[in-house]
Amino acid sequence: MCALPMEVLLWLVVMMWLPAASTYGAPCMQPDNIKRVSGDTECLLIKTFRHDQGLAMSTLFVLLHGNHSSGSPAVSQFPVAATLARSGPEDTVAVAVIRPGYNDAEGNFSSGNAAGRADNFYAGNIDIVAAAIDRLKAFHQPQRLVLVGHSGGAAMAGVILGRHPGLADAAVLVGCPCNVPAWRSMRGRRDHWNSESAERYVERMPLSARVAVLVGAKDDVTPPLLAQSYAIALAARGIAHELLVLPDQDHVTVIDSAQVVEAALRLGKAD
Repeated sequence: MCALPMEVLLWLVVMMWLPAASTYGAPCMQPDNIKRVSGDTECLLIKTFRHDQGLAMSTLFVLLHGNHSSGSPAVSQFPVAATLARSGPEDTVAVAVIRPGYNDAEGNFSSGNAAGRADNFYAGNIDIVAAAIDRLKAFHQPQRLVLVGHSGGAAMAGVILGRHPGLADAAVLVGCPCNVPAWRSMRGRRDHWNSESAERYVERMPLSARVAVLVGAKDDVTPPLLAQSYAIALAARGIAHELLVLPDQDHVTVIDSAQVVEAALRLGKAD
């Protein structure tokens, strides 16, 4: 029996000692579309919530978390997804996606680049997430697909509506930095960001799209003025939408408000 080359032996040693999270490599080796899904070049962790275990389904909700700049696990959308699955019709499925480079509470990571949990809703990451959503859509085959995004996740969802027209039927955007240059200016920042502005993609959105824009009245991270500007752009395009400024809510608490679930369930119903 011939001896293995030294470089092969080293590779085997490295593979044996890699942490468990590395099994979520790029792309997924065996994606089940329930716990992980391939997004072109990356493998994304997901958590799937169902009202029941039946096969038929009318509405798929896909939830995208915010930037979690504090470093906390990216699980803020889990309670919202669970509530949507529990509150919707029996054929409702809600999938919370952990964006590229982020981790769950158990220390597992989606592969990809979180860019320091800051300037990361750029075109490449958005396309990765869109590809994952496309695979979830093919897997679940819903009659309607509704995106629910918070903060950076809302920016991604808004861009997807125009950059990948027809992928989703509707979106709930919560605390959205939908105009990145304006948002950075409001925060006193002059540095260049590569992240995309959802406002720039309104002109490419299908006229059949429906959007709910929610923001906390006390949000000093993505102030209500940004939501209002985006709503004006939607109106100019002729997109059916609603704008809700929620009193006593700030940028963090707004995602847990009942109005988010209510808006998503409204948009989940067929016209």
